[in-house]
Amino acid sequence: MPQRKAVRKPFSSRTGLPAFARAVNAPQAAGRPAVVLVRPRNPNHIGAAARLLANFGLGDLRVVAPHPPVWEEALRAAVGAESLLKKARLYGTLAEALADRSSVYATSCLKGRRPGLPVVPLPGLRLGPRPALVFGPEKTGLSAEDLEHCSALVFIPTQAACPSMNLAAALAVVCYELGGRRKPAAAAKEELVPGELRERLIEAAERAMSKVGYKKDFTSQQRKSWMRRLLGRRGLTPEEAGFLFGFARLAARP
Repeated sequence: MPQRKAVRKPFSSRTGLPAFARAVNAPQAAGRPAVVLVRPRNPNHIGAAARLLANFGLGDLRVVAPHPPVWEEALRAAVGAESLLKKARLYGTLAEALADRSSVYATSCLKGRRPGLPVVPLPGLRLGPRPALVFGPEKTGLSAEDLEHCSALVFIPTQAACPSMNLAAALAVVCYELGGRRKPAAAAKEELVPGELRERLIEAAERAMSKVGYKKDFTSQQRKSWMRRLLGRRGLTPEEAGFLFGFARLAARP
């Protein structure tokens, strides 16, 4: 079974920011997207995902809280991509899987949803820096809590009478569009901080809001949900994150 990869949290004594916030121009930052499967129930879909990533040269597969992970079955479906599946990383939460990602795209057929995120049709998708594509469970799709960690919604135009696609089919279309049909878009010039730093900033902002009594009628989770939506839509540069960290820490002082 793939092992969960621990995420290190180095700090800079000068700024208080994680050191990787100032090293986001590493080669991986401009690479191909990570593909994240959230709570997949069918091990065959995990294997099929590995094979599709191998077909189109997308090598970073991450799996979040899979339903009883029968990896032997997944390997049988990953014909020709067994090594990629063995390198897949297993995470307990979506936040952990996206800790090093800056531009996060949720996939959805939009049926019955009122999206609170920018919506981009797949043919027009242009990836931002350190991208990730997130696919939800087969039966329910991504939850509202999952979407809080995403920057935009990507949908595949389909017929209204039958809008949803199964996981393997949707993944095949997305992989073809991003890895096979055209070259990956150039990385954005402005670098953005990864998800782990954004989450730590949200925690710092929550401490400050709680101290000054802002939005007392909201729960702590509701305030953090609002912050995720605000910060996730456009992302933050390291300089912007440092500015907001400084303000939040000052406001939370005794």
